Amino acid sequence: MLKIKNKKIVDFLKNKETLVMEGRKISLEIEEITKEIEELNKEEQKITDKVTPKELIEKGDALKEVINKQIEELHKIGKAIEDEKIKAIPEEMVKKHYALRDKREHLELDRNKIGLKIQKIKDRVIPLIKKEVKPLLKEYEDIESSKVKGDEVIIETFDYIEQYKNSFKKRA
Repeated sequence: MLKIKNKKIVDFLKNKETLVMEGRKISLEIEEITKEIEELNKEEQKITDKVTPKELIEKGDALKEVINKQIEELHKIGKAIEDEKIKAIPEEMVKKHYALRDKREHLELDRNKIGLKIQKIKDRVIPLIKKEVKPLLKEYEDIESSKVKGDEVIIETFDYIEQYKNSFKKRA
């Protein structure tokens, strides 16, 4: 434990404590006002729930119906515009477009199947490589990558301590 005798620091800390207490008083006042506001909101809600201006509600419902019909009409017009634009595209272009989309989907499926096969191989070979290489590694070394060269497997390693030193140098 350290003790400091610095009047300036002591004054700052006392001033801070005074301000904290003032802030807490204000927070309590805010909480009380918030509670009153919530109570008023509840009372106002009770009053407004009883008021139902039928004429305005009916007028609003009628306007809503008109607007919904207009929106429906707008959707129909938009669909008709879209249909006209699509009709303008030559049929052979449309066929080519769909054929290319189908081909792309098929190729993506093939690629994903290959990716799954690659992952299965990795899942099998990584434990084998680790089992083979772990006894040969130094204390803070680990496997970075492996590549086949001819009939040999070349294992690249890295040192955690060296990696830490390099990243520490970059930050400094």
